[in-house]
Order: sequence, then C-alpha cells, then structure tokens
Amino acid sequence: MYSLSSAGGSSEFDSQGTTEAIADINPDDIESMSVLSGAAAAALYGSNASNGAIVITTKKGAAGRVSLSVSSNTEMLNPFIMPKFQDWYGTSGTDGSWGTRLNSSNRYGYNPKDDYFQTGIIGTETVSLSTGSEHNQTYLSAAAVNSRGIVPNNKYERYNFTFRNTTQFLNDKMKLDVGAQYIMQKDRNMTNQGIYANPVASAYLFPRGNDWEEYKMFERYDPVRKLYTQYWPQGGGSYRLQNPYWINYRNLRENDKDRYMLSASLSYDILDWLNIAGRVRIDNSMNTYTQKYYASTEPTIAEGSDNGYYGVTNTRDKQAYADFLININKRFGEDWGLTANIGASYSDTHSEAMGVKGPIPADGLANYFSITQLDKQTTKREETGYREQTQSIFASAEVGYKNAYYLTLTGRNDWPSQLAGPKSVQKSFFYPSVGASILLSEIFTLPESISYLKLRASWASVGLPFKRFLAYPTFEWDSSTGKYSTKSAYPLYDLKPERTDSWEVGLTARFLGHFNLDISFYNTKTYNQTMDTQELPTGGYSTFYAQTGNVRNRGVELSLGYKNTWNKFTWNSNYTFSANKNKILSLIDGYVHPVTGEVISKTQLDMKGLSNAHFILKEGGSLGDLYSMSDLKRDANNNIYVDANGSVKTESLKDGIKLGSVFPKANMAWRNDFQYKNFGFGFLLTARLGGIVYSATQATLDANGVSEASALARDNGGVMINGGDVVDAEKWYTAVGGDSGIPQMYTYSATNLRLQEASISYTIPRAKLKNVMDITLSLVGRNLWMIYSKAPFDPEAVASTSNNYYQGVDYFMMPSLRSVGFNLKLKF
Repeated sequence: MYSLSSAGGSSEFDSQGTTEAIADINPDDIESMSVLSGAAAAALYGSNASNGAIVITTKKGAAGRVSLSVSSNTEMLNPFIMPKFQDWYGTSGTDGSWGTRLNSSNRYGYNPKDDYFQTGIIGTETVSLSTGSEHNQTYLSAAAVNSRGIVPNNKYERYNFTFRNTTQFLNDKMKLDVGAQYIMQKDRNMTNQGIYANPVASAYLFPRGNDWEEYKMFERYDPVRKLYTQYWPQGGGSYRLQNPYWINYRNLRENDKDRYMLSASLSYDILDWLNIAGRVRIDNSMNTYTQKYYASTEPTIAEGSDNGYYGVTNTRDKQAYADFLININKRFGEDWGLTANIGASYSDTHSEAMGVKGPIPADGLANYFSITQLDKQTTKREETGYREQTQSIFASAEVGYKNAYYLTLTGRNDWPSQLAGPKSVQKSFFYPSVGASILLSEIFTLPESISYLKLRASWASVGLPFKRFLAYPTFEWDSSTGKYSTKSAYPLYDLKPERTDSWEVGLTARFLGHFNLDISFYNTKTYNQTMDTQELPTGGYSTFYAQTGNVRNRGVELSLGYKNTWNKFTWNSNYTFSANKNKILSLIDGYVHPVTGEVISKTQLDMKGLSNAHFILKEGGSLGDLYSMSDLKRDANNNIYVDANGSVKTESLKDGIKLGSVFPKANMAWRNDFQYKNFGFGFLLTARLGGIVYSATQATLDANGVSEASALARDNGGVMINGGDVVDAEKWYTAVGGDSGIPQMYTYSATNLRLQEASISYTIPRAKLKNVMDITLSLVGRNLWMIYSKAPFDPEAVASTSNNYYQGVDYFMMPSLRSVGFNLKLKF
C-alpha cells in the first residue's frame, strides 16, 4: 500500500518490508516539488545528489485573513494485475495440484484474488491553518492516515504535526523562518517479495480441491500443549509454506517510529543587492522493530524452535545540516547582471542499531515474547552503527548580458569522512560545473509565432565518496559465532572518490501562443567505481575490491505542453518522453594489485540474481543485462531431448543466454486536464517501451500445477515439442518451471501502456455558500486500465530493494494496486 524497501537484502528468503522515509511527509504540507537531475544537482546539493535530487518546498503562512482548510480522503484498493490461475484440477500432494480433474462436488472455485485478498482502505484526514500579517505569517497542520492493506492484518498508521512561522524584522531586512514537524508511524506486516514467511506465496500455491474456508480458521487448540497451534495439515513441503492467515496473525512484524524534523533559517539584507543567510536542519528518528512468531510456526522460519521466535531491534538515526551563504544579486548598468553566492556547509549523519533475536527453547514458555526467554546458545545479539560527516565549501556565479547571454559557473569542494582513513590518498574532492545559455528571442527578430527561444549547454564533474569503512581497518560481528572477526574484504589501498562527468545541451521554446517545448540531450560517464573483482584473495579474505570501471549513459528528455482557454473552458496538456542508453565501456582494465603487483583485467562480472537468472556485466553491455544460466538439454539434431520415461532434462550453461535488459528503452506520459466553470476532469496515460521482466512467480505456479497454462496443457493432452512430440504437462512444467527452472521460458517484454490516473472534480464556490467557504468534491482513480501488456504481472511493480541486481524480477511480489478514492475539501 506504500512504497516498500527490503530490510536487509533480497532473496527467496525475504518477505519483510518497511516504508520509505519520503512517505512520512504529509502530502498536503507540500507547496511544490521539483526534480533536479544528474551532476548539476550534485554541484548544488553535494555528492548525495549525484544521481539527482527531489527538492520539496513546504507550505508557509500567508498574510491576510485566517484561512482554514479541512480535507477528508477515502481510498479503496484492489489487486490490479494478477496471474491467471486454474481451479479444475485437484491436489496431488503437499506441493502440487497435479491431481485428477475436479467435479462439481469437490471443485470449490478458489481464486486468491476473490478468496484471500481483501479490499484495502486508506483514510486520510487533514486540517491546516494559515494566518499572518505583513510581517509575520504562521502555518499549522495536523494529519492522520489510517489504512489497511489488501492482505489481512496489514496496517499502517501515521500522524503528522507541522508548524512553520516566518517573521520579518528591521524594516523587513531580516527574515527568520522556523519550522517543526513531528511524525508518529506504526505499521504491521509490511510484505516484500520472497517465498518464506510470505502469505502471498501460500495463497497462490494453495492446493486446488481443498476447501479454502476450512483454512480460514488458521489455528486449532492442542489439548496436549494446551495452546493454539497452526492448522495446515498438508505441511510446509519443499517451499516451507504455512497457512497464509497464520502468517498474517501469528508471524507478526511490527514497526513503531517517531521522527521529528526542526529547521531554521535567518537572512539579512545588508544592501539591496547583498544578502547573508544561515540555515540549520535536524532530522532525527527512533524506530523499534519487533518479530513475534508463535509456537508451531514453520521451524525453518523460527530457527528450529517449536515454541516460537522473538526479535527486537532499536534503531536511532540522526541527521544534522547547517550552511552559511553570502548572496549577491546586482545589476551593472542596463546590460550586465550578476547573481552569485559563496558559502560553506556541514552535514553529520549518525545511525546506530541494537538488536536481540532468537528462538524460544524447548524448555521455555511458548509464545512468551521476552529476550529473557531466548535460547542463550542460539540468540543473536547485534550492535551496528556508523557516523558520516562532510564539510563543504561552494560558490556559484551567473553573469548575464543584455538579458540574452548567460554564463553560469559553480564549484564545490567536499571533505567527506569516508576519505579520512589511512588508506585514502585523496582527503577531499572538487567538482565544478559550467553552463551557458542564449536567449535567441532577445537577440534576433523571430517569426511572430515564436515568442521565446533559448539554447543552453552545460558540463559538470562530480565526485562521490566510496562506501563507508573501506578506508579503515575494522572488525565485523559474526552473528553465527557471537564473536567479532576481522573484515572479510581485502585491504584496499590508494582509495579515490568515484567520478561522474556529464554534459547536456537543450532548447526551450514557446510558440504559437499556446505551446511550450523543452528538450535536452545528455551524456554522462561514471568511472573509478569501487567494485568486487570476484577474485579470491589470499590471507583468509573473501572479497577483493578494485576502483576501476567506466559506464556511460546517453539520453534525451522532452516535454511538450499546450494550454488554451475558450471562454469558460480550459485545456491543459503535457506530453513527456525520455530515453536512456546505458553502456559499460570497461570493467576491470589493467588494475594493478597494490601489494603483489599482479595485473587484473576482466571483461565480465557475474552479479548473480535469483537462481538461474543472473545479471552479468559485460563490456559493451548494460548494467541491466539479464542472462539465463539454464536451458533444455538437446540431442545431436538440436531437438529437445526426451528420455525413456518421457521427461525432458535441463542443463546448466557456463556462459549463459542473454535475455535482454531490464532497463526500458524509453518512457512516455501524456497528461490532460480540462476545466469548465467549476467542473474539472483529467487523465494520465503512461507507457514504458522496451526492456524485459522475469517472473519466477509464474514459473513456480506452472511447476505446482496451479496456473491456467498448466491446466490448459492437461486439457490438450500435454505440451507439444519438436514439431510433433507430446510431453506430459506435469513432466514439462516441473522441468522448465519453478524458481530454479529455465528463465527464458518466463521472460516477458516490459512494454506496457496504461490509464494511470483519471479524476473528476467539482467546486462549490464561496459566493454560493454565503462567503463562508469553498467546497471541492473529487473522485480519483489510479491504475484503472492496462491497455497493453504481455507480462503476467505489472511490469512497473518492480521490487524496491537495496540490491541493484534484483530489478525486473518478480518472485511472489504483492500485486500492484488499482485505487479509487473520494476527496472532500473545505476551505474557510
């Protein structure tokens, strides 16, 4: 129901998720949001913005009468794109539904979409107040979000409180802006993909022919143990499945988070063209994450215990930022202008976590969740943390001539703590940028149809520190032994920051009175990246890093807008297009081992992935190239081999078969908004062109005989191969399917076109309500219609993980959601 990120990795064992920090912000507090892309963003905001920055401006009070806004929004959620299931062949054992055809007496018509998933609901209530005079403005707001997901017992609650005050002193020469936000958040059973402890997997693979209603009563009283235990008579099988309702209600994962953000800025106008300003921001959060797995939970999940499992982790994150700027905005005569600033900044990030987790022993009290209960031999005690600090100085200047010629220069030097260690040869890095623009519409007399025309070009070079701890001799905590061990990575010498060089050219135009066009072309190269060489180092180390590699991105971004008004009717349309081509120019090229002097060169690296689907980096390829490491065995005539038992065989591949790239070739969007008097209507079409996705979910459904395709194959007497041979459906799908099957059989085009959003609104103006208030009613739907897609799941519902080499892979992900919401807003 919210954007999820994996907690600690991505594999078939992962199903835990958390919300992302940006989701904590109350959307009604946002005044505007802008996106800065690429190296130019880093020149302004530092290396953390090397891949771009989202700049959020929150609302502030306004001078004049008191303004009070109250809004209420209710949104209903349902699965959008689901796999196609069968319900006319029954169970054949613990794991499969390869049994006989069902009849009316034992065919229950089970479908997870109707029988397991529920309608999710998000309720959002917001109240905000804005008031102020000419010299003092105040903004206050409070918001509450209460929601449930589409799986039972999945809940999310968030409460936001916001304050902002702006005051002008000394004849408006001094301005003080202070703000505070406090956020309380609670969530339960946020689910990511994976198969273990994932209720979606159990619901999808539920044996057909069994009565689903019987399993809704997920626990039964055990008179011997004198407690309720899981009801799942078929057992976990090879996938260690559990009753999905047991996972929902008895494998609890709960998260409590408190976050507060404080900000203050003070500026003073020394002269009408000279200003000084200082800003301070603090963002702190405290988080408690608990795991409570009740007695009779699958032992693999509970680490072998039949009495339960308990874990608690407390995390504290602290971020502080401060900067000081001198700003200049001055004209020199009628022709020249200068806008410049010079400043310094300081940022400090501190994170620490302490946790205890483990199984409840056989002689412990079942379902009593306390760290004093845990098995002392197998309890895992963890304490981790880090602190990073960056000091920076920066400057920028833009010189304008005759309002037509502009030259922009920026420079920034960072001293990040990651570079401060003894193995680093460069303690800081400088990154400059230069840009130029020409307003042709100010220089030349253009046709009347062109009212504005600007050409621009820029170049930037950005540094990025390597990941923490590489420059320091450190120890790592081994939870399996309960002891510290020396770091597994071979010591890396002569450490240097990563670099990204980029250039961009573009054009901005307004023409025909109603059209606006913005187009840009860019090229970036990222080099000196820190990567695992996949060489086995000596001395007991498991990893050897090198700083090398060169990756290029080239692309185009286009935006075309149109706006026109006819009497009381207004049409506003905007089309966007973007395309990017990623290419690996080099991987490890002539890297010299700092100790042995050995020259290391590699033209490919296998980054693994999920089972037989591997991301392999090759020179000339892209970072998103997916390969299959398995194929059907073939005979001397290149026909699929069938053994004496009528079965097909698979074989491993050394080099792999390239399936394609998970990166799209292009993305498009077309938004239209119409306004007639007090009525509004709008819709948004979005499209992704190119790229592939891989569904291990579909492969597993086929292998277990619960997919529609597996049933149709049985109806047809089997699967035809080699132009005439027929293979039994079960033998075919258990060979090519499953999470360890043949990925090329389950790779699909990611191209899709959808009606992303549609809305209709009506505003009752204040004049019709005795000037007391405005009332706006609106109905909004999202993910309303998948116009074109070949994949068995939503190609845009890619896993949000900390692992870059898991994108485009579906392994029992939550389905994407269709939502319909009603909003009522009162403005007094």
